[in-house]
Amino acid sequence: MSRKRAHASLPSPTAAILSPVSIRQEPSLPDLIVIYGPPLAGKSTVAWELARSLDGKTAVVSTDHLLGGSIAVPGPDPLAELEMAHTQLRLFVANYLKNRYNVVAEGPFFFERDGVLHSFEAEIDQLIALMRNLARRSLIVRLDVDDDALSKRAQAATRESEIDAARRIRTAARGRYGERFRSFDSGAMSPQEIAIAVRGALTQALG
Repeated sequence: MSRKRAHASLPSPTAAILSPVSIRQEPSLPDLIVIYGPPLAGKSTVAWELARSLDGKTAVVSTDHLLGGSIAVPGPDPLAELEMAHTQLRLFVANYLKNRYNVVAEGPFFFERDGVLHSFEAEIDQLIALMRNLARRSLIVRLDVDDDALSKRAQAATRESEIDAARRIRTAARGRYGERFRSFDSGAMSPQEIAIAVRGALTQALG
């Protein structure tokens, strides 16, 4: 009586190559853009316009929101609150970047309290430096606006009380240079035009 020896069915090498394999690809690092300028320069409007136009998930972090939108009753030390807000800014930005969100951070980085102008402009460069391993590309954007447009915006927004401080902050802000810096006149360009220009500049920025 003949017996047929059973052979185990071996997978075809070709089939193994062609069969779909689930490979989880790590998403690329996100982008970081820091927008600064005087009050009434349109920073928030530009930040949100830009954020909605970037590829992938994106968050906006605002120092004004961390101050005015979070602190219900200010404390007696305004400088301590300003320092606390900028510490929170760094923490929020780092957390979003670690979770692969593009981040648009915006704020004046100059604040007038009790007639004294406090500069936090160094925070801009520190933020870029601290996040260099978390961001693929980074860009610093300054929004400027001439005095006439500043006055018109203040009147339209019933924020005339901020004009003098805005002028002082506008004058105090120092210039920056380099491939990671861009400056735009928000009185001459629309938020959409600035967002397009920033996206173009990002393609030229080094990570």
